Amino acid sequence: MNATLLTASAPTRARFSFEVFPARSGAAALALGHAVQHLSAAGPDFISVTYGANGSNRDASLDLLKYLRDHTDALPLAHLTTVTEDRETLLAAVHAVMDAGVHDFLALRGDPPRGVGEDDPRVSGSLSALELTELIAQARAERPAFTSVGRTAVAAYPNGHPLSRSRAEDIEWLIAKQEAGAQFAITQLFFAAEEYLSFVSEAQSAGLTIPVLPGLMPVSTSGQLRKVAQLAGRPAPVELERELEEAGGYAPELGVEHTVALAEELLAGGAPSIHLYTFNRHEQVLAVLRALRLLTPDPVGA
Repeated sequence: MNATLLTASAPTRARFSFEVFPARSGAAALALGHAVQHLSAAGPDFISVTYGANGSNRDASLDLLKYLRDHTDALPLAHLTTVTEDRETLLAAVHAVMDAGVHDFLALRGDPPRGVGEDDPRVSGSLSALELTELIAQARAERPAFTSVGRTAVAAYPNGHPLSRSRAEDIEWLIAKQEAGAQFAITQLFFAAEEYLSFVSEAQSAGLTIPVLPGLMPVSTSGQLRKVAQLAGRPAPVELERELEEAGGYAPELGVEHTVALAEELLAGGAPSIHLYTFNRHEQVLAVLRALRLLTPDPVGA
């Protein structure tokens, strides 16, 4: 039986979910299938599948969602981005995902394709994540009730969206997405628990009622750490950066240790769940869950 997504009324015991992305080669697809079996066996609330800018990997995303639906017990959740896509194309994409038997979405505006600026008309004219949330609700309303039972997640930005002018504006947008039908949010990456905890506290004071899942990524390499810092909009922790460099730029155990410590602080502060970005590998995220005592023995034998 598929897991159930967290809602505001769900039990407060700590849970977890994962993110994967479509493989880019045959060998990578084989490795991803292996990883997904381990991730599914852990019993996540859901496994989300990314979607490239301009629908660049739309078919591969849909194939992976179908694989999760048909070959695992995990609930698949489909990312959908709007950048450079028109409304009718997006509506068709939503229906295609639903036709594949997947009814849960993460509604995102997304980043422009490489080399395309924010001032490009194809980008500036794109629907917002709020409008995409409304579009998904419209698509569900167009279908029979028994096929439109899915849920919609949205993004939250503890350290601010790149185009936002203030935290207050980020919170206003998140509450507007809640009012448009979003049932929960997943955060962009961050390094310090207080960044998440203060953001959620302020958002709840302003009227947010949906759960906000902190997004965490146990890095393995210095390059991954730099990428996370770029996404987080904050400098990487100096000690972690130094330790990775001293280890030759590769030390998965350091990423696990940092993520465990961060997750412990978040859960103690009231986070309802943790969402783990996997890099299409299962070893590190499952090590995090074991250290947090959130994982029963892996039936696949990881």
